[in-house]
Amino acid sequence: MQIIIFSILAAGATILGGGIPLLHKKFSEKNLNLIVAFSAGILLSTGLNHMVIESFSEAGKFAMLAVSTGFLILYGYEKMAMVHACREHDCHVHSFGTSALVGMGFHSFLDGFAIAVSYKLDQTLGLVVVAAVILHRLPTGLSIACIMLSHNYTESRSWRVLTMIATLAIIGTVAGMLIPITQHFYLSLAVGISGGTFLYISTSDLLPMAHENNQDYKVPVFFFIGFLGVLLTSFWH
Repeated sequence: MQIIIFSILAAGATILGGGIPLLHKKFSEKNLNLIVAFSAGILLSTGLNHMVIESFSEAGKFAMLAVSTGFLILYGYEKMAMVHACREHDCHVHSFGTSALVGMGFHSFLDGFAIAVSYKLDQTLGLVVVAAVILHRLPTGLSIACIMLSHNYTESRSWRVLTMIATLAIIGTVAGMLIPITQHFYLSLAVGISGGTFLYISTSDLLPMAHENNQDYKVPVFFFIGFLGVLLTSFWH
């Protein structure tokens, strides 16, 4: 039951982030860059210092194959569908059709899946992953909403699509819960795959977004705060 609650919080974070532009709230772009940088640091550190290590301890060299698979799955699909995290209204790298929606939904699904398999493998790991997912779903939701508005989606349609994508995190969690808790090897591989997606999202999507048109020294500072904060938690267990 706890895992489902965590996934609902992740879905809520997506809707909350998307609600900022949909409700026409004024939000400083500089502050958004800092949030994105902080999220990137948390996501990258969670992937490297928790998920990869936990997966390797159970599955050995197969864990690295799983991590590589997770990274390549997102890279391959994202480049094929031309879907990038982007909050700019004049962004030209999007092909915002069915493939883009599927890609964003798949990303949300994987986040929910990561919550479930990480928590089942190790509760401490699961809590770190939950925090990382929730924090990066905020800027992701904001990106989704901005892209939809820039493509002339009505506000009501944007809310429906945003809610649908957010709900896929819960579906992903349910899918992750189907892996038996006794199958530690397969759970560890699933954690490795999820860790690979964390590495990709943080380095390919969030960090470029944080630094785009922003040379403020606070951006790398916030990245390091997020990264080192999660790194310190790796000594807890």
